[in-house]
Amino acid sequence: MSNFLDKAKEKAKETMATGKQKADDFQANRAQGDLYKQLGAAYYAEQRQGASHDEVSRLLGLLDEHERAHGPSTGDRPTDGPGPVGLA
Repeated sequence: MSNFLDKAKEKAKETMATGKQKADDFQANRAQGDLYKQLGAAYYAEQRQGASHDEVSRLLGLLDEHERAHGPSTGDRPTDGPGPVGLA
């Protein structure tokens, strides 16, 4: 009976570790998405409203730090096919 409980306890620990890793990954992806959103807004402001490039540079630096800490982005975009229109 003790062996069964030990196995169940070990399986519960493994499941909790997997769940924590998934939650951590979700938070990292959300933070990265927020940085990309801010970068888009800063780039638009620079290109269309005459804002300084400083904010774009700052956000690119934060994205670089995020990538070093969490690995490269896989993104939600397809890996094949054409890119965005007009950016080729």
